[in-house]
Amino acid sequence: MQGNDTSYRLEGIAFGLADGLIMSLGLIIGVAEATTDPRLVIIAGIIGGFANAFGNSIGFYMSQSAERGLQIHETTEHGINTKVHSKREIYLNSALAFLCSVIISIALLSPFILLNMTVAVVSAFTFGILVAFFLGLYIGKLCQENRWISGLKYAFIAFLGAMISHFVADLLTLL
Repeated sequence: MQGNDTSYRLEGIAFGLADGLIMSLGLIIGVAEATTDPRLVIIAGIIGGFANAFGNSIGFYMSQSAERGLQIHETTEHGINTKVHSKREIYLNSALAFLCSVIISIALLSPFILLNMTVAVVSAFTFGILVAFFLGLYIGKLCQENRWISGLKYAFIAFLGAMISHFVADLLTLL
């Protein structure tokens, strides 16, 4: 059974944004804490952002391919009427996960190109928390959960990731 892949595309977008945001924000805050050189933040952010985006897209592809296999098995072996992800949906969402991870990484790095280090850190941090909050609002709406709680949950996860990276960087600078 093939379904409408328009709504399914949101899964790749949300996955890429959420994972790319958490990883990139943590990496950027950690490297910025460990150094005073915005060029190092940009270099680490670009390398980490692309590596993470590649990992996101491959992980998404593998997960969805395995899920597709289970869906096919349930449909053919057990007669359960379930939506089966098409190969096209899986490829498209894997590409969207990659693209969204890269875009959010670049967006979080842009303050380091334009602003001084302190303002860039505050700007990237604030932007990251806001994007996480609005992504959580949207996911909460889709899941028919309390949007505000979902938004706060996503913002808190982004905040926590950034703070952990901040403290790890502080520890590493003591070495």
